[in-house]
Amino acid sequence: MSDDRLLVTDNETKTLSIIAPGAVKTVSGLPTISGLYDVAISPLYASDKTIYLTFAEASPPGTPRDGPYAYPDYLANPKTFQGVLALATAQFDETTGTPNLKNFKVIWRQTPQIVSGGEFGGRIAFSPDRRYVFVSAGDRAVFAPARSLDNTLGKIIRLNLDGSIPLDNPFVGTPGALGEIWSLGHRNQYGLAFAPDGRLWSSEHGPKGGDEFNLITPGANYGWPSVSYGDNYDGRPLPKPTDGDGFTASAYFWTPAIAPAGLIFYNGAEFADWNGDALLTGLVSRALIRVHIDGDKAVEVQRLDLGGRIREVEQGPNGSLYVLVDSPDGKLVRITPVFE
Repeated sequence: MSDDRLLVTDNETKTLSIIAPGAVKTVSGLPTISGLYDVAISPLYASDKTIYLTFAEASPPGTPRDGPYAYPDYLANPKTFQGVLALATAQFDETTGTPNLKNFKVIWRQTPQIVSGGEFGGRIAFSPDRRYVFVSAGDRAVFAPARSLDNTLGKIIRLNLDGSIPLDNPFVGTPGALGEIWSLGHRNQYGLAFAPDGRLWSSEHGPKGGDEFNLITPGANYGWPSVSYGDNYDGRPLPKPTDGDGFTASAYFWTPAIAPAGLIFYNGAEFADWNGDALLTGLVSRALIRVHIDGDKAVEVQRLDLGGRIREVEQGPNGSLYVLVDSPDGKLVRITPVFE
């Protein structure tokens, strides 16, 4: 927030909390939801008191379970998730002494409504000029639609702050295309952040290996599921990216997988040598990973083993770092330098 407090989502309990030194308060006002993902403070928060949330809405009755958007393993997986990724705004209100959300409004939904066990993505980033909101939308494990423009599965989207579609988006006016699409050919993007130079980057889960760190440019196709740096989980190989294949190459990739989650670019005094570098959290790697960028290429330069599945990283006002450790031993940890 604009002070030293933190807003934290809990997907297990479907709750939003505000955390301050010595105090944790649940924020009321969320509707009934199926999953809760990212939370972000409006770039105009000082005047509009608005926050943005991504979450899962339940699929409406009668949503088809077959056809081109069907999750392939649905019949074999009785716990298959029903729902659609949504982006909402709400005003954060503390005037009564109890934090709550007012005027909760969905401003975007992933298209189409599907029944799937696949991941949602749902990361939020604001453009440096404070005019646009970007959201990562996972392919929901239905694969092929990620390369088509008639849906928002496996895409990064760009919206005006009110949820309307900017007229200069790359596919506005393209017959059959959804205008909110900014880039396509993604699998499951759990990291989304702008670098100090104003460029947008994303970290993305590959299948079996091949996790990606991508420089995101408008209209670009990143290849999934036509090509991948990894292979299918059953061991069947996938075609690998090659020069001239028509897809945008990753700046860096990991095999074996790190399972990237949160992503920020560091800019602070406590870890001054890290300024300008990307910090990614790893679920499988159980680490905080520092990546240095040189032009349109990147390289991992440091890995800090934190002993747990690291879901998120954020920078505090004084330059310290906060990381969220995944369940079952979920916790919020503050990281500061050790000087010897």
